[in-house]
Amino acid sequence: MTKHQLRCIDCATPHEPSIADLNCHHCGGLFSVEYLELPSSNKPRLPITDISLINSLGEGETPLICLEDTCEELGLESLWAKLEFMSPTGSFKDRGSAILTTMGRDLGVTEFVEDSSGNAGASLSAYAASAGLKANVFTPSNAATGKLDQIQIYGATLHKIAGSRQAATDAAEQYVADNNSIYMSHNLSPYFSEGMKAVSFEVVAFLDDAIDHVVLPVGNGSLLLGMVRGYQELFDSGVISTIPSFHGVQAFSVRPVVAALNGEAWTHHDARPTGASGIAVSKPPRLSEILDAIRCTNGTGVTVSEDSLLTWQSRLASSEGIFAERTSVGAFAGLEKLIESGVIASGSKVCVPITGTGLKEPLET
Repeated sequence: MTKHQLRCIDCATPHEPSIADLNCHHCGGLFSVEYLELPSSNKPRLPITDISLINSLGEGETPLICLEDTCEELGLESLWAKLEFMSPTGSFKDRGSAILTTMGRDLGVTEFVEDSSGNAGASLSAYAASAGLKANVFTPSNAATGKLDQIQIYGATLHKIAGSRQAATDAAEQYVADNNSIYMSHNLSPYFSEGMKAVSFEVVAFLDDAIDHVVLPVGNGSLLLGMVRGYQELFDSGVISTIPSFHGVQAFSVRPVVAALNGEAWTHHDARPTGASGIAVSKPPRLSEILDAIRCTNGTGVTVSEDSLLTWQSRLASSEGIFAERTSVGAFAGLEKLIESGVIASGSKVCVPITGTGLKEPLET
């Protein structure tokens, strides 16, 4: 493994690398990965020394295309879409699953527990199969059938939990406590989001630093956190001179990040059902990190309506030939609002990661 340590994001206490330990022994805070080497100019730092030994299914190097029609309609100079839904299991989560399952395998894990709204569970199930690990995946019982089918066909044990997304997390944590299991949570583990840094490196390799804004859906924040760290490494190594502003998009029905940014009194009890199931996270455990990442890039947060999700899903498919899930198209609904409000100026250069395919969930009209 690359020389690194874990550091508590709350009290800054250092800890040895671990898959099993998710919380600081001193204060209970979560960890970030701290590297003991300087950043590279051509590849992100990872907690794995030999990248040829990564448990890979071919993730990464997804297409980056210019959406010319949508760009013109929105009055931007350029609008680039990073097609993360073209990953092996259909979502950006594959980047994190490759790193997390490699760390688990190398640190002696044989079986683990995960909870997910669907995409992360499907992804970790596939990568667990590739690594020879047994996965127990907890999901809401109303998760999209396509995602549940993926989890099961990869050989994972599926635990469908009635209730909200948070109920699936609570059930997973209880199972871990009852069975003394390894909880390889993609939300709590510091290793998962490390896999997302490569997205920033790929964008910069193609466009240099010609991006003003990145707009993306935010639930637990792994893509946002990883991309911001990736850009920071590129900045620190002198590859780029500026870091774009990152804007997080959430459904109005479930908006803990945007509410916190705006000083709104909102709790997980205020959450309502949303078609953007991938970001229906009412209690993101890394909320403070998400807020810091947005603020340090001079970004913002914005909410979108359920109707706008359906509108943009159809609009993106019919005008650009891209069928994305409602969670993903929320970024475009958010982008439109940010332009209308003047947060993103006309003539700006924008990148939107399209995080998941629309093929896994039923179409609503």
